[in-house]
Amino acid sequence: VLYMRGRLAEMKGNLEEARQLYDEALTVNPAGVEIMHSLGLVLSRLGRRDLAQKVLRDAIRIQTTSHRAWNSLGEVLQAQGKNEAAVECFLTALDLESSSPVIPFTVIPREL
Repeated sequence: VLYMRGRLAEMKGNLEEARQLYDEALTVNPAGVEIMHSLGLVLSRLGRRDLAQKVLRDAIRIQTTSHRAWNSLGEVLQAQGKNEAAVECFLTALDLESSSPVIPFTVIPREL
């Protein structure tokens, strides 16, 4: 519920409120990669790129195959002028995305 409220706040442009809600959501689910990803994006938009980078790296440590987190980390690094590191992240994201399922396996019905 906190994560969804954060997404709504983010969509409305209430970035500070979204950040607070994502922080609260992480206290409930500290290993929530999607929450970390969203928090990282909001922190970057708020200009807090060092913290955004840390949060996105934490997400990647938990789920190394998250192409979205790798891509977002690349965007943060690029905004910081760390172009070589950004390129590595973008290439990793592309490689992971090419082997990522179109629909997450958790969504596919058990019987077709």
